[in-house]
Amino acid sequence: MTTRASDTKEDPTSSASWFLILEGVALFIGLPLLEYLGINPLPKLVFLVLVAVYCAYMLWRDPTFGKGLFRRSDADEVSKTIALRLLVIAPGLLGLAWFLHPEQLFAFPIERPWIWMLVMVLYPFFSALPQEFIYRTFFFHRYKDFLYFKNSDILLSALAFSFLHIVYGNWVAIGLSFGGGILFGMTYKQTQSLIWVAIEHVIYGWLIFTLGLGNYFYEAF
Repeated sequence: MTTRASDTKEDPTSSASWFLILEGVALFIGLPLLEYLGINPLPKLVFLVLVAVYCAYMLWRDPTFGKGLFRRSDADEVSKTIALRLLVIAPGLLGLAWFLHPEQLFAFPIERPWIWMLVMVLYPFFSALPQEFIYRTFFFHRYKDFLYFKNSDILLSALAFSFLHIVYGNWVAIGLSFGGGILFGMTYKQTQSLIWVAIEHVIYGWLIFTLGLGNYFYEAF
């Protein structure tokens, strides 16, 4: 009787497993700490893109990584799920923005419309897409052999994703990112598609910057 590679788990004592553990600690704990402590000399977005390039290279070298990067899923089902969540969460974000800083509600697009439009255009490509590639596509595949419990991939990727946002130095960014990480993890697990999870991420990012919560996620605001 033969055993398929997909049915085996990585030996936790192997050198390859130790490399993955060290890599995960470095990527998802060490690098955010370097940025938080001000040791990293690069701008945040440049740093993020470089990490995404590393992740892309490692997946490219991995023969077990399939072609699900842009996998087509049932568009009607996925879009309906995302829309239903949005109907619930968008009013919550609006209420949070009003509660925390009512004077900033919609101030960004009203007072700085050209910069707001620039953010709307650049955010999907230089923030949402690389983050989802790193924290969903790369994380779910790269560490799947260590994720023994049901939905541990969703939980751990959300924790890592929220920890990334310590670089902004506030609990609002960390808390919202954890909630978002849970949603994005659920979407990725359902679709195995980078495109769908990036679309959902972009929608919430646009909402946050438009409603007046962008100051928690980017110093320039």
